[in-house]
Amino acid sequence: MKIILLTDVKGRGKKGDIIEVADGYGNFLINHKQAILATDASLKKLDDEKKARALADQKALEEALALKSKLDNIMLVFKVKVGEDGKLFGSISTKQIAEALEKEHNLKIDKRKFVLKDSIKTLGYTKVTVQLHRDVTAEFQVLVTNK
Repeated sequence: MKIILLTDVKGRGKKGDIIEVADGYGNFLINHKQAILATDASLKKLDDEKKARALADQKALEEALALKSKLDNIMLVFKVKVGEDGKLFGSISTKQIAEALEKEHNLKIDKRKFVLKDSIKTLGYTKVTVQLHRDVTAEFQVLVTNK
């Protein structure tokens, strides 16, 4: 029996794969909404979905590249209170960086896309990396100075 997987099935294949299985196992997967029978109509629908997904992925890649070109030339400046030993009171988090980008440069980026090992806790320059797409990363500078 030929079926199209609707979900990842361990040991068999990933979502969208067309596989050949025994009739009993195929019926089990179909009854549990993990697969559908591979008919001409379902194969055409799968092909159309793959094309739509490819177009959406291409559009997301283009948007990420455009955003990368804007981010590469940016420097954010944070003026903070500093203790006697040069350490910050608190830290600069990804949330604050995202808010500053939106406020100063009108760029809305989710704080979870920032790649920082830890919050920024020292004065000076720090390179911040942003994962915009699985194939696109951008870097910009954050400068932390004394008030």
